[in-house]
Amino acid sequence: MLFSEMIETLKPQIIDTSRVPDFVPNNLHYDSRKVGAGDIFFAIKGLKTDGNIYIDEVFSKGAGSVITDSENGTSDVRILRVKDARKSMALMSARFYGFPSSKMKMIAVTGTNGKTSISSLIYHILISNGKRTGLIGTNGNMINNRFIKTSYTTPESVDLQKLLMEMAEERVEIVSMEVSSHALALNRVYGIDFDIAVFTNLTIDHLDFHDDMENYFNAKKVLFDSLKRINKKNNKTTAIYNSDDKYGSSIVSSTEAERYSFGINNGMYKCEDIEMSFKGTSFNLLVPRKGGKISELKFKTNLTGKFNIYNTVAAIAACYSAGLSYEQIREAVKTFQPVEGRFNQFSLKNGASAIIDYSHTPDSLQNAISTIREILDGIKSKGKIITVFGCGGNRDKTKRPVMGDIAAQMSDTAIITSDNPRNEDPFEIISDIKEGIRKDNYLVIENREEAIIKAVELSGKKDVILIAGKGHEMYQEIKGIMHHFSDKEIIEKYV
Repeated sequence: MLFSEMIETLKPQIIDTSRVPDFVPNNLHYDSRKVGAGDIFFAIKGLKTDGNIYIDEVFSKGAGSVITDSENGTSDVRILRVKDARKSMALMSARFYGFPSSKMKMIAVTGTNGKTSISSLIYHILISNGKRTGLIGTNGNMINNRFIKTSYTTPESVDLQKLLMEMAEERVEIVSMEVSSHALALNRVYGIDFDIAVFTNLTIDHLDFHDDMENYFNAKKVLFDSLKRINKKNNKTTAIYNSDDKYGSSIVSSTEAERYSFGINNGMYKCEDIEMSFKGTSFNLLVPRKGGKISELKFKTNLTGKFNIYNTVAAIAACYSAGLSYEQIREAVKTFQPVEGRFNQFSLKNGASAIIDYSHTPDSLQNAISTIREILDGIKSKGKIITVFGCGGNRDKTKRPVMGDIAAQMSDTAIITSDNPRNEDPFEIISDIKEGIRKDNYLVIENREEAIIKAVELSGKKDVILIAGKGHEMYQEIKGIMHHFSDKEIIEKYV
């Protein structure tokens, strides 16, 4: 495919194409280190550096063209100026890889919490029913049953379109993917026609990037605003949203898609008669059927916690919208196991239990502790809750004192430790956490392994240790260096 043919996709974005010489592009790159002869380089302004400073370097490597939205003053005819380099990168990547998303049904899951569990459950339900399915998310990508490691919740558009092409080549029918607010704000999924979009909730997170909740909300809303009543694939689109969340109805207010709400207190999908234990959950679910009819079905899942009820119902609604029957969905839900790092439970030698959970926002931490408390109260156990947690460095600082207050108020003992301090002083992060604490029931142990060991030492029979914040992660980032670290490996010594 000629460069001139590829840039036809960019017509609304292009400022000047009259001088750009034609050639056959080999690859697309946004990382100057990977550029080779005949490649196209997108000079993207990133969070850490500006791709425009590498233009001379990529031309010295033989790049065929540079696409930029910067007025850099360079007169090189190989530079194509556009209105938005990120949107152009997304559109050209889709063209270069053959518009792969148009060949599959696309399901997007967005929200502060629950994205990984919901998208993984959707994948499990579909694959259990013989559907050739792709999964894109935090814990890794799947093409049918093949695992592919990932570094981002939602890849950059070049990488995303290449991955979607691989899925299309392997005859994937439906893709379940997490769509982060960063991906929406940075146009990584720009131009993809989603068939189904799911909204989980919106709570404090990523304000280091979005500045305030309004910007954070608007980034998420882009996904639903982009849904047309009928998309380019001639498919009717669906918006599924949590009606118990205060942002739920607002986020779908401008969408043209057919809307389905879900919740425990409200919604077209509504839960009743919930029974919950550490071993799992059962509930009756009122479900809509074609023709406007409502029926009630009983569901059982190995997941526990009200937050996982929301996750499960969201996945049920998405899979029904994707064409599965409730009976097919119900059988698959029974066999789904918790996602790695999401409320994973371990029985310790001393009779206590440990739960490893990725909860790294105020809302998710509160949900995890309240779930433990609710189950302990339900079985009339006097077991204590010991919470081990920290907050990440170089990220939203506003949530630190809030999480400190939640951990201390809701736990019998809180142990404040390091998460991924990154380039911050871990003790300054801990100091921020302590500012919100109003009780005298906490310890500070900066070394995370020592903090977990101390929690085990303090625990006894029927107590529950919540180790929060890192979940599935196998590293701890300190001063820019990734050190091997696993909450699971440490706690398994006491199993």
